[in-house]
Formats: sequence, structure tokens, C-alpha cells
Amino acid sequence: MTELDAVRDAYLSLVDCHTVTAELLRKSSKGSTFHGTVFLNQPLDESKRLLSQAKAELDDWAIVGLVSTFERILFKHERSPLRSKPLRKGAEGLHDAIKPFEKLIARRTYEDVERLGHYRHWVAHGKRWENSIYADPVSACQRLVDFLTQAGLETKAHD
Repeated sequence: MTELDAVRDAYLSLVDCHTVTAELLRKSSKGSTFHGTVFLNQPLDESKRLLSQAKAELDDWAIVGLVSTFERILFKHERSPLRSKPLRKGAEGLHDAIKPFEKLIARRTYEDVERLGHYRHWVAHGKRWENSIYADPVSACQRLVDFLTQAGLETKAHD
């Protein structure tokens, strides 16, 4: 399992937990769930709304984790040009980190990763402005892996 796989798998585990909780709420007619517990001390409709909101936040923060892990890989990978002081010194953020790879990466993949960087920035800064970019964590993970593969920076497996 790679570092990005670990982030993706943690996200998918939480999605499964979300799915189980949503199913328990769906089956409940009085707002109580498994063994009579009440979800967040809220009525059923409010519990469902909160659960849906939590899923949207989970998706957003999974993107933050994936892109942050990807950025760390770019700076730390033993074959990364960013390990040289001249390139690393001026690099501040994802845009600067991916720039040295621009000619190695398919244009579409490069642009997808740029958009993911903008999305991560938007989430990390409190979603204070309008955003037209949507990101799905599983697809985002694949775009980041594609970038690393094309750049020759596949990540090492770890447990």
C-alpha cells in the first residue's frame, strides 16, 4: 500500500461507516438507531441532514489529505528534482512543486492536479469564496497517482 492508497483507504472506510449509519437511520421510523440510541440527539430528519453534511465534509477533507500527501511526496521522493536546493528554495506550495514536472506529464493530468490544488486551497481556507471545481476523492487519488507515475516518482509500498 502506498501513502496515497492509505489516505484513500481511510476515506473509503469512513464512507462505509457513513453508509451503515445512513442505512440504520433509513430503517428507523422514530429517529432511534441501533439498540435504541439516538444519532446526535437529533430528530430523524435533522440526523439525516447532518449525516449528509458530514459526508460532504469528509469528501472535502479527504482531498486535502490526498493533495497534502502528494505534495510531500513531490518534495521528499529520492528521485524528485525538488530535493535539490536551488529548485526547493523557491518552491512554495503545490503550483511551484509541480512546475518542474510540467514537460514530463500529460497536459490533462497536469491540469487535473492543478485543479486539485485549487480545490485543496479552497477547502483549507474555509471555503470563503465561490468555487466551480468539484473533486471526488477516489478520482483525485487516481489523478495524483497518474502524475507520480508519469513523473517517475511512484511511491513505495508500506504497511
